[in-house]
Amino acid sequence: MNKSEIIIKGLPVKTTRLENGDVNLLFKIANYDKTQSIYRVIVKKDYWRDAVIGMKDVNYFVIKGELKACVNSKGTPFISVEATSIKIFHLLKDENGQIDLNYEMPAGTDEIMDISKLVNENEDLSIKRSKNKAINYMKNNNKFNKPIVVKKGSLVIVSGYDEYAAALELGINNVPVSYADN
Repeated sequence: MNKSEIIIKGLPVKTTRLENGDVNLLFKIANYDKTQSIYRVIVKKDYWRDAVIGMKDVNYFVIKGELKACVNSKGTPFISVEATSIKIFHLLKDENGQIDLNYEMPAGTDEIMDISKLVNENEDLSIKRSKNKAINYMKNNNKFNKPIVVKKGSLVIVSGYDEYAAALELGINNVPVSYADN
């Protein structure tokens, strides 16, 4: 059987710790035909511990894993995923308590952060043409093209100045960020 990968996004409907310490997450994901599929995601205990350090009020997961077709004891098929990558987010909610996910998070996003926390030490780096291109992309696609790259400790912007400037101009308060390697 070929190995294939899947990315699951959302909030699990159930989380349980298994006897061996691994964590079992149960997701219900809507399909293109408006039905729901159930996915069981197994996260190894050490991996889970590292992923949740410092997290409070987690409300969104992005999990990449190896897909496996399984059958339960009653003969009912289900999909099982062994997590190979997990990112956990605390996304801000609107006045109705709903998570605002009008846009897909761009690849490489490590966190969704309030734009006011970011430090822009290079105000002159935003070229008007590039900023306008970023604004047009956000307006037309209702999402960011890429995350804003920041230094982890200081939150100083390393790249993504155009996305930063466009978000400021469009009044977007929560932006996707990625942490620089150094």
